[in-house]
Amino acid sequence: MEALTNQKVPLMTQLSPNVRKAWNHRESGMRLKSRIIFDYELLYLEKGELTLRIDETVHNIQPGDIVLFKPGKEHEFIESVGECWMPHVHFDALYEDNLEEVPINYKSLSECSNEEKRWIREDVLGSVLQIPDVIRIENHGEILKTLQQLIHAYERRDLEFFILQKSLVLKLIYLLLKGLEASELTRRKVHHKSLDAAATLIMERFDQTILLEELSRTATLSVFHFSRLFKQKYGLTPHQFQMRYRIEKAKHLMIYTPLSITTIAEKVGYGSVFAFSKAFKQIETMSPRKFIQTFTGLNEI
Repeated sequence: MEALTNQKVPLMTQLSPNVRKAWNHRESGMRLKSRIIFDYELLYLEKGELTLRIDETVHNIQPGDIVLFKPGKEHEFIESVGECWMPHVHFDALYEDNLEEVPINYKSLSECSNEEKRWIREDVLGSVLQIPDVIRIENHGEILKTLQQLIHAYERRDLEFFILQKSLVLKLIYLLLKGLEASELTRRKVHHKSLDAAATLIMERFDQTILLEELSRTATLSVFHFSRLFKQKYGLTPHQFQMRYRIEKAKHLMIYTPLSITTIAEKVGYGSVFAFSKAFKQIETMSPRKFIQTFTGLNEI
């Protein structure tokens, strides 16, 4: 993750977009056979519905959705519903000497010549900036407005266009990144509440065995994502979290009650003194008996 962050900064200083074509495309019965493109294509669906495939994944695109078709990535338009309004732009993210030579492609990769395959740009927006193929963000209206400005500028193409088009494509990339960042923060807030609910369940039933599947259902996440996000938030796996909480409960009983170690082990959910002692020593680096002697001055009976 840190390596990616280190790559982002230099890339963002190197971005020098050049527009190949920009236009307001309106089409009923939209179809397009499987193809790859050499550059990027950013498409905003303003009206209608689209079903398209990118690599092996089929997407249902609704108004307000944004699609970033990436260099060399196979895609096709399978079908559409209603008249589709699709303002979009073809562009290179980095400066390329052969900008004028490279056309918009409508062929599959297998149909391209070796020379054409060499025209495929490096996908820096996906691999480094991690912009996905299909983007659903709250600030999509700003994307549409900026895209329309770019299209109008492309249609005029006055002497200042070469400066303006760079600034507008950079603004589009900026708005995409800020929109994705805001969406990620929103998702994290939702996940935090779900993870807190799972942590509360662990604390309430600390003396019981709770399966990972039950905890993940409480958080409304898959087992894999729950485990990963839980550790990110608390720095412990769910099992480690429960074990630490049990030991804290046990320490309280050791200090403030006359209960035996055997009884305390049972109260905090351990089936044997041996298992309890092993867990206690793992966390506190001393045995339960040593802990009692150290913190109360008493010898446990």
